[in-house]
Amino acid sequence: MRLSSWPGKTVLPVPFLTLCQDVCPLITGNLLAVQRALKADPAAGNVQIVELSVDPARDTAARLAAYAKLTGGNWQFVTESAADLRGLAKFFGFYYQKVPENHADAIDWWTGKHLTHDVDHTDNYFVIDPKGIERVENDAAPDFHGKLNRKLYDFLDALGHEHLVQAPQPNWTPGDLLKALAVSLGRPLPESTL
Repeated sequence: MRLSSWPGKTVLPVPFLTLCQDVCPLITGNLLAVQRALKADPAAGNVQIVELSVDPARDTAARLAAYAKLTGGNWQFVTESAADLRGLAKFFGFYYQKVPENHADAIDWWTGKHLTHDVDHTDNYFVIDPKGIERVENDAAPDFHGKLNRKLYDFLDALGHEHLVQAPQPNWTPGDLLKALAVSLGRPLPESTL
């Protein structure tokens, strides 16, 4: 991932992984709401959402494309080498770590195989202005409200369902994210579509 890939844009990198069964489906759900709000404001075309995989070994370009199609995300889904991910995590200050899968019945939605590991990570998002300056950083869990895309809902495990009902604290909503983007854009964004 290079910021120069999106010249003149406010870039919103958000760490996630496609095999997450807890908060990542809620992150993607919140980003879908933000995407709808941005589409309602033609000037907001200067925002590039980027879901950044913290699971480069499994999140191949093909898997990310399948996830985007399944969920309806119309933004950039990126993967990178393990070395590049370490560099990004160090630069932005987010945490991720491969851990054993603690649910024996966890299945890979794409391959149908049992999962052997998961990736714990912080639930950050970052707003980087068109000059490449980080303007906002938030390390909190997503607080999703409304009807979650059926595919995303199906990804959730028991803890994910708990977090859908009651988000961990601190947390962020699509409205919070639109306010963070407004810092970079220098004007408010419409929240009426949320």
